[in-house]
Amino acid sequence: MFPHFMRVILVSHTYVARANRGKLRALTALGCTVAAAVPARWSAPHGAGTVATEWEDDAGIRIVPIPVRGDPAEPDGVAWDRRAVRRLLKDFRPDLVQVEEAPWSLAAARIVAEARRLRIPVTLFSWQTVPRPDTLRDRLRRRRVLRSVAGAVAGNTQAAALIERAQPALPVAVMPQTGAALPAAASSVSGPLAIAFFGRLVPEKGLDFLFRAAVKVLGSWTIDVVGTGPAQVELEQLAERLGISARITWHGALPRSDLGVVWARANCLVVPSRATRDWVEIQGPVAIDAMARGLPVVVTGTGALPEVVGDAGIVVPEDDAAALAEALQTLLDEPAERSRLGAEGRRRVIAVFANEAVARRQLDFWHHVASQRASV
Repeated sequence: MFPHFMRVILVSHTYVARANRGKLRALTALGCTVAAAVPARWSAPHGAGTVATEWEDDAGIRIVPIPVRGDPAEPDGVAWDRRAVRRLLKDFRPDLVQVEEAPWSLAAARIVAEARRLRIPVTLFSWQTVPRPDTLRDRLRRRRVLRSVAGAVAGNTQAAALIERAQPALPVAVMPQTGAALPAAASSVSGPLAIAFFGRLVPEKGLDFLFRAAVKVLGSWTIDVVGTGPAQVELEQLAERLGISARITWHGALPRSDLGVVWARANCLVVPSRATRDWVEIQGPVAIDAMARGLPVVVTGTGALPEVVGDAGIVVPEDDAAALAEALQTLLDEPAERSRLGAEGRRRVIAVFANEAVARRQLDFWHHVASQRASV
């Protein structure tokens, strides 16, 4: 029988970054004893080489580096040291392990196999939202992993559908991998429409679509663009042709510590993404960040974006410039609607995406999985 408060190990390269450990801290606050197994070396953000991780106690979370072989830039092919994994499982004696690596990855296969030998139940987290062009080896590994776990957590409903299609009897829950911190709410969303865009400058992120819509909006508006990418020159030329270049501020790639300047200027966020054959938005973390700040959000109806904003934002069809222009015109003309949507978005983040909310749902799911196993 599982205790009410569990001893759990979460396995993921995601927790190399301290900023991603909010859910783990919230789990410890709920009474769980938590260890995070992370690669002993991993790729630093923005191509800044590799970083080494160390054993530490981070606010009650035991951070355990595991030696790995392979290129950290290709996480699915990185092999985690079998003996180090086995030693951690034996020493920590968890009630449950959650693997937060791709189900076809070497890491998932190895950790699931080691836990199974020790009769420790495993749950799996997956972001896989569109079928990928798997090799036969990857398909077999994914099938073996899904057949071996006691439950799965999907980052969105499309990811859940892929898991359920492969393993219909498996308990599946939908929730984010990491929770969101709750910053101070924006002091005001009134005044001229100050639109923020965050993202890589590539066609699928849809900044060209935003430009073509914004040019139709009557009144005072600006766009702050945060990000770089291969399409930047083309996008700058488009802005010139549309006659809107004076309204656009190009910030380039900004470190997290400098993003506050852009958020302070913004009173609206647009995520104008478009799906491709092998890519969709799997979560839209920038939309969650904006909602947490009490800013109104406009997104396209692609991937997980509609389920992220729910009724707390505006959803428009992909590449429908008239619909996006109409949404922006409404926000420009009706400051009260901006305020209403901003307040709804912040309430939604507190209820669904905040670290504490995600941790509670995670713990509830683990207990559900444990109770099902106990009844077998």
